Amino acid sequence: MNNQLSNITVQYRKFSKGQYLEDPDQFNEFLDSFEDQDRLSRVLLQGVGVVCGFKPKLIYKNRLLDKIQLSQGAAVTTDGDLLTLSNTSEVSKDLYVSDLKTINLENKDYTHCKAYDNFKVKYPAFYEGTEQIELWELATAQEARSDFQPINTLSNLEDKYLLLYLEDYEKEVKPCRGVDCDNHGIQQIRNLKVLVTTASGITHILGEDGFSLPDPITGEVKPKRKDNLQPHPLFIEGIMEPVKQNRIILEKFVADEIVSASDLKRQYIKALDKDDYGKIVFDKIQAIAKILKVSGSSHEVFKASFTKIFNQDFGFQYAYDVVKDLMDTYAEIIELLPKAFTKCLPDFVSFPKHIMLGKLISDTQLDSSRHQFYNSPVLDSEKATQKVKTLINRFNQQVGRFDPDSIIKGKERVKITPSQILNPLGNKAVPFYYRATEEFLKTWNFDKTSNRSSGSNLTFDTEWVLIGESEQVSPLNLNIDNNSFYNIEGHQGMDHRIAFEQIKEIKDKQQLGFDIMLLSLEELKGNKDLSKAYFNEYVEKNSGLEHKRGVKTGGTFIMVYGSIKDPKVIADFSLPYICCTPKSIIKLSLPTSVICAEASPIPFTVSPMSGVVKASVGDGVKFIKGQYFFDPKSVEDQFHGQVITFTVNGKPTDCSIKVISEPDIKVEVVQPIIYPGGDSKATVVNFRVSGANFADYTYNWDFLGTDVWLPMNPDENGYLSYKYYNLDPSMIPVVKVKVIGNGCTDTVTVNLPLDKECPVISNVKYTVVDNGDDTQTFTFDWDLPSDLSGITGLNIYDSNDLGNGWHYEPGSFRPRRSITLPLGKYSIRFGLVGSCREAENTLNLPGFDDIGIIKDQNNHPPTALIRWKDNSGIEDRLCRQLVCNFTIDVYATDPDGDIATIQIFKSTDNGATWSLFIGNLTGTTFTDAINGAGTQLYRAIVTDQKNNKTTSNTLSYKKENHPPAVSIRWNDTFGIEDRVCTQPVCNYTVNVLASDPDGDIANVHIHKSTDNGAVWNLFIGNFTGTTFTDSINAVGTNLYKAVVVDGENNTVTSNILSYKNEYRPTVVIDNISFPDKNCCNVELPTITAGAGGNQNIRLSNLPIRQLGLKGWGSGANELLYFWSKLEGPDVILENVNEATLTIKELVVGKYKFQLLVKDANSDAFEIDVAEIIVE
Repeated sequence: MNNQLSNITVQYRKFSKGQYLEDPDQFNEFLDSFEDQDRLSRVLLQGVGVVCGFKPKLIYKNRLLDKIQLSQGAAVTTDGDLLTLSNTSEVSKDLYVSDLKTINLENKDYTHCKAYDNFKVKYPAFYEGTEQIELWELATAQEARSDFQPINTLSNLEDKYLLLYLEDYEKEVKPCRGVDCDNHGIQQIRNLKVLVTTASGITHILGEDGFSLPDPITGEVKPKRKDNLQPHPLFIEGIMEPVKQNRIILEKFVADEIVSASDLKRQYIKALDKDDYGKIVFDKIQAIAKILKVSGSSHEVFKASFTKIFNQDFGFQYAYDVVKDLMDTYAEIIELLPKAFTKCLPDFVSFPKHIMLGKLISDTQLDSSRHQFYNSPVLDSEKATQKVKTLINRFNQQVGRFDPDSIIKGKERVKITPSQILNPLGNKAVPFYYRATEEFLKTWNFDKTSNRSSGSNLTFDTEWVLIGESEQVSPLNLNIDNNSFYNIEGHQGMDHRIAFEQIKEIKDKQQLGFDIMLLSLEELKGNKDLSKAYFNEYVEKNSGLEHKRGVKTGGTFIMVYGSIKDPKVIADFSLPYICCTPKSIIKLSLPTSVICAEASPIPFTVSPMSGVVKASVGDGVKFIKGQYFFDPKSVEDQFHGQVITFTVNGKPTDCSIKVISEPDIKVEVVQPIIYPGGDSKATVVNFRVSGANFADYTYNWDFLGTDVWLPMNPDENGYLSYKYYNLDPSMIPVVKVKVIGNGCTDTVTVNLPLDKECPVISNVKYTVVDNGDDTQTFTFDWDLPSDLSGITGLNIYDSNDLGNGWHYEPGSFRPRRSITLPLGKYSIRFGLVGSCREAENTLNLPGFDDIGIIKDQNNHPPTALIRWKDNSGIEDRLCRQLVCNFTIDVYATDPDGDIATIQIFKSTDNGATWSLFIGNLTGTTFTDAINGAGTQLYRAIVTDQKNNKTTSNTLSYKKENHPPAVSIRWNDTFGIEDRVCTQPVCNYTVNVLASDPDGDIANVHIHKSTDNGAVWNLFIGNFTGTTFTDSINAVGTNLYKAVVVDGENNTVTSNILSYKNEYRPTVVIDNISFPDKNCCNVELPTITAGAGGNQNIRLSNLPIRQLGLKGWGSGANELLYFWSKLEGPDVILENVNEATLTIKELVVGKYKFQLLVKDANSDAFEIDVAEIIVE
């Protein structure tokens, strides 16, 4: 058989006039060229496979197969043959001319069959080596010849498959004789056969993936897959089954208990765990990708990226989202698979002369044993196959560009992006948790990429889109009729109040049709904010909450936060309807429309309560403790007198206010003041008012300080007079003036001057005495003036540095006063006080300068310091020995060199009481020791000859009382297993680990028992090393334990080690003979094995995480050992073929190790298992 398209004729020669042709090649070349182009046009521009029809129907009669009816159809082989069913319409009258056929039929009924032999063609697809697969040829009643049998002889129909086969070969005819050469040439035989084969035959025809062994002669390696077109993802079992995520139904989750962020996160993790983080999608994508010869993605790497997200309280919903995205991408892929049969360059040798029509009896709509029609890209207007490959690439990009860090770090701002609520995913905006690279965007939407507009895919970072050559517009400013959904991102991890305001600002500014709610996981007490609710109550009242990563138009976007103390947004949900905040009515008012610049803040009345208030100018709006206020003091002077308006949530209101500057007026008393004279008791005081535009204000006066106000305005020059009667010099009032103008009132105070100055004392005398404690006492006497009217006391002023001012001591004006001051020189002054005007300069008052006693320069206190002798330190110490001896250095100095005594005091009750330890230390050091639990404190007191005393710092030495710890183990393996001796004598070494946190181990005793612990004998009385040795040479068991006693008499006993001797003497037969003939059966020896026994071990007792198991075996002269791990974490095993196993890299866990002991000279063996628990 020769496939026509295996060698294509690409040119031919035209015939020339008068040309004599003897060689037929030129004619054949001409025919071949046109036929090749015709075949190529079918295969490359139309397609190959079953175009339509060719559906079998089995018809039974009397429960026996009567015929197989095959409908008319059309199919194209990969060699370009167009196949249809036909009947003979006209039999040729010429022996060498073929019959005429008709294809005008609906079906053909095949009633007979026979075994088919392809010996004429040897079609490669039908052969396994030199053996042909099982084949049966079907024939109609008209076509059947004598070698055909009724079709009911065809057995096991469940295992039969239908084929169309074009039997194509060349037939040599007799050579030309005489003048009639019509029969000269090679006849091209093309018989269309309807064949039946078995499942194994179909499997052979299709072949399998991989390559066969090289040909031993040519070295050629042929692929095992023969039909490279038939494999298709649709034939993968279960590939069309949709994969959907488990929903999070909050109504089932919310109960009476308080819900935490961890509870919410746990629900999403459970949902992801059920699907193993989308593993089934990865597996199916991998299977599809393998057939389409594109790459897949690693599920393990993808799954590992979730660890970061689940380590925090927010962002876990996005882990759920990305898996849902992958499932949505898979849904798009399987929707396209039934259309994705496009082949650009079909493999010419896949089915060059046959077409598979499927299983004879099939209950599946899509039969993998039936060829589909693999159309040319010319006929693939939807580009289904290319879309599938692009979607697989998008799947890989989603996995590879998923960025957990963008979720963990959060965003500094909230972003609302127009999107779609329904699939396909490519029509939606790109979620923020993908790194939207150029390559990623090219896979997101196939249609946009085909139109070279992949850059128009909206992402979190899309701030604007081009609507012209240079004009840029925010996506939310464009027509969004086709956008039924808004992606809302960047809010999780943000303070819920900030997130709410940012979303609300965008929503109000862009007039977006959705509402916003805040839900607290902590119950809200006395909540009046309609935009907030308690999570549990809200979920119970409003069904349908689902996380959508945003909200649909006409829905409610819901953010969940922890509590007031934990205000960050941890999750979000949405409702498909507006719920449940009333329509916001914007209202704003202030108590007044005019306010003075220095007035206190006044509150706004805001509706809605959550509304944001802003001023048109200035900084007067303040948010204080959850309420908005207007503070006139914060308004800049340039805005005084100007009307200030306000907005709520960006919307204008009719609320306004004007800030009026305060009056800047000065009021002062001017001379002359007319005092009473003669019979008059009136005092006349003149006032002057000054300041800008002072005449434009009105004035109210309180002259007597009685809060009785008189309206009086100054004259045009600002002067005003008031007459006081019977003014008491001891009760001079403070005058207050209210200055009123432009709605503002300012109160000015005026102090009335007192014309009479205070008199002074005279003839002042003093004495001074040194009190011996660095202080001195002055005693003063003086003469009083004759007029003491209005005098109430005397101030004595002192200063040792006039640059730093005066200190005064008030008191009686009567003579003989004393004051006590530190040693030194002073200036002293005396001033009478009362209803009179005191002197403006204290230095001008009577008194003394540079008087007092100077401190003795030879009287200094001593210094004292104690330190540890060995390191000159002063740290608190801890004794970790049985007894701690120590020496303390004492440093005592005195600038005057007159130290009298150095006393050492000691406390044993943490300083509650101190006892004299050394009455008068004559050296510079002292020693002591601590040998019992408790704390010893030391300090020194140094006294000089002037009786000055100084106490040193305190040193502390502490000895704690902790019990010791002890364990024993086998020295060779560090194990604690029970051991068995199977030799005459077993020698061994035991390792003793004894420690005490206080370091005061007093004694270690080793005890031994030979009667299973009934009696313990002292084996080593005062053990001082770390190991001891012993042996066992007789049948029995040796038990060992260690007992440790510390300095506080705490006693601890170790674990017990056991060594058992089971050795029994054996008899060796030197010689044995048997008769020549068989006399007996061979008996295998009995093997015994021991894996060392079960053990519980603390990992802390294995400093290098290494353990040995000492195994043993008996029953044969030559034994083989085989160790293996049955259970437990990964470890390193060494010496696995020796009796003692070494285990390295142990971790906490439960292990099982198996020892197999085998006789080297027979098949006898024994197995033992040791269970090791490491804690």
